[in-house]
Amino acid sequence: MGSLALSSHRPAPAPRAITSELLLHRLRNFATLAPHEAELVLSLAEAPKSHAAGTGICPRDDGSPHPRLIVGGWACRPRILPDGRRQMLGVLLPGDMMGDRGDRRPLALNPVIALTPVRTIGIARLVQAVRTEPREYPGIVRALAAIDRCEEMALLDHVVRLGCQSALQRTAHLLLELHHRLSMIGFVHSGTFPMPLTQDTLGELLGLSLVHINRIVSQMRREELALIRGGVATIQDFPRLALLADRIDPTSHAGSA
Repeated sequence: MGSLALSSHRPAPAPRAITSELLLHRLRNFATLAPHEAELVLSLAEAPKSHAAGTGICPRDDGSPHPRLIVGGWACRPRILPDGRRQMLGVLLPGDMMGDRGDRRPLALNPVIALTPVRTIGIARLVQAVRTEPREYPGIVRALAAIDRCEEMALLDHVVRLGCQSALQRTAHLLLELHHRLSMIGFVHSGTFPMPLTQDTLGELLGLSLVHINRIVSQMRREELALIRGGVATIQDFPRLALLADRIDPTSHAGSA
């Protein structure tokens, strides 16, 4: 990051690299953007808003689902039951967007809760520009549509994970999903990536008890499949983990195609 030439009237490089360039990198994973489209994304740079762990990020207190981008920290989309129990529909990572972009998708309208301290910036200006002049921003339109499809596919994978897989398979499947998503924004190094989820949170995400999560984490360590410790995960054996999870091995030729 920081390789783009910045004119003097733009914000300083550091905030941009943390905020708007993260979104630019994410969009470019899905579509080629024209120079004016990249400039629109970069113009979103602003001082991030902080959200404490456990607090709601979206929607607003008045119920309006303002669109925002996560630039730091992890969040989740929970479905909370009347008795206080919650089932996570998925986690949101740096570079992920939340809130309604005008299409009123149920997933986008679902509340978002910070799992760790989170920083976000508003993307309403980009959303408004793309909605009012879609022909001016075809690359962004294609990228946003592709991101929506990926989110829906991840939700379908989550349903299968909870409904059909064993505890070990669920955990393996989740690790490979997080590896894939974090690698797309440059957060993976030699199979190691941040995973700041408590075991309680992992249990809520995977539909498992704390005792079961402890057992699975220990089993993965003993069998040298993966190591989860101190907010960091390291995948030690990609082929075995992928076979176990019924996912593509990201180190194989097929996974890198």
